[in-house]
Amino acid sequence: MSIASILNIARSAMFAQQASIQISSNNIANVNTKGYCRLDPDLREAPLIPTDYGLLGNGVEIAGFIRYFDKFLETSIAQRNTDLQEQKTSVTYFERIESILNEDSSRLATNVTEFFNSWQELSADPSNLARRTSLVAKGENLARTIRNIYSELNGLQRELDQQVQGEVDEINRITASIADLNEKIISLGSASQGEASDYLNQRAELLKELSGKMKVVSFEDQAGGLTVLTENGRTLVDRTNSWKLRTQQDPATGFRNIAWEDGAGNLSDMTGAISSGRLKALLDMRDQHLGNGFIADINNLAQTIITEVNSRHMEGYGLNGSTNVAFFAQTTSDFARDMNLSIEVKTDVQYIAVASSLGDFSGNDNALRIASLIDADLMIGGQSTRFSTYISTVMSNIGDLTKNAQDLSDHQESAMTVMEQQRESRSGVSIDEELTKLMKYQYAYQAAARLISVADEMFQEILQVGR
Repeated sequence: MSIASILNIARSAMFAQQASIQISSNNIANVNTKGYCRLDPDLREAPLIPTDYGLLGNGVEIAGFIRYFDKFLETSIAQRNTDLQEQKTSVTYFERIESILNEDSSRLATNVTEFFNSWQELSADPSNLARRTSLVAKGENLARTIRNIYSELNGLQRELDQQVQGEVDEINRITASIADLNEKIISLGSASQGEASDYLNQRAELLKELSGKMKVVSFEDQAGGLTVLTENGRTLVDRTNSWKLRTQQDPATGFRNIAWEDGAGNLSDMTGAISSGRLKALLDMRDQHLGNGFIADINNLAQTIITEVNSRHMEGYGLNGSTNVAFFAQTTSDFARDMNLSIEVKTDVQYIAVASSLGDFSGNDNALRIASLIDADLMIGGQSTRFSTYISTVMSNIGDLTKNAQDLSDHQESAMTVMEQQRESRSGVSIDEELTKLMKYQYAYQAAARLISVADEMFQEILQVGR
């Protein structure tokens, strides 16, 4: 054992403690960094050296880095994020639909009631031109209200379709980034090494973000490469390669469907295979809740009003002797979009058919028939109901859907908060703990420096003896 050996021990100890201080400093610097996993140095005793007195210690070395990362917990968080983002997206768009249909903003029920009440008022004085003009105004208000509701719902539907394209683009960006990180991690030789920690943290955050958009399955190989699959087994990432999703127009609806592209450029539709996540919420909102839901409800309401009013109006007679005149413009599809008064009624209020027989200008039978529709049981959207009940049911449905989505979102948010807290206790940085480590590393560094001074003094003593 020589003085040189003592100096080597002191030098390695100083380097090890200096590296430990750097690691702890980096932990502190990233205390608020999203997805950061704290590191600790893996300090181990250096290999013993043989001497005349046996094997003696040879100092310390850094064998590697300990990364505090719980794969099971991170996977659970990613899966929970799938449901959370789906519910949060649903809440956002249900609230927007509710704001469109809300009676305070739409006045749908009010305008329907006022329209039929105007027929009742006109029946009291059939030849009164002012009341006929008022009826036309009420009819135009009703038609405009239904057109506006349809326009806003349809605009929201098209916005959702654009969002689908945006989500697909984001998914492709994420999968390409994961493949790029895979290459960097694999090139370092081992995913457990501290130098790959930053890449691993970034990849974990990207996987969580991807899971929020759609349900995926992932697993890691021995070299650290991550493979990501869709829930129906389509490959999105395989080590350093990524596969893209595409959108293709559905000829029946004009909206975008989701397709997976293989290596040869062939597309396989997988719209129906997306069971959860933000993308699922967007598709369901666009196709089911809007397309086959509230837009269809408003269209059915408009169709029934147009059909029932016109069938009775065309049987009556106007002040000018006209008959077989429609009150609302005739249309065979898109009733809510195109709802409007007929040209005849808009041009001349004398075309309004109040009487049920020709030449009976004081007759009001036809006006009473139309006015009674407000309380009649009619077939609307395949069910027998009244206008007021039907509108109330539509309003109630959107309210229930919004509340249910909000409750589910709150539940998922609470569960996610608990899991994030668990992750923080496992992988997060504690300032108090890191400061304690810094003090320990600092004292160890100072002791190693003192050891150099001792070795130097010993060397000076030997020189003095030699003189």
